[in-house]
Amino acid sequence: MVKLVIWIVIGILILSFFGISLRTVAFSPTAQDNFAFLMQMLSQGWNWLVAWFSGLGNTLSHLF
Repeated sequence: MVKLVIWIVIGILILSFFGISLRTVAFSPTAQDNFAFLMQMLSQGWNWLVAWFSGLGNTLSHLF
């Protein structure tokens, strides 16, 4: 856990060195669109997995 915090601090220092603002990146329309797309894909993937496991459970219950 401590290593993770250290790596995050180092990452933020590196971004600061190159003049990259996390606030600007996070609130830019492009970043928000990318995050919305990623969340949509993850949601669809999750729904697909749930449906697949439900189908698998139904198939196994009919076999036994």
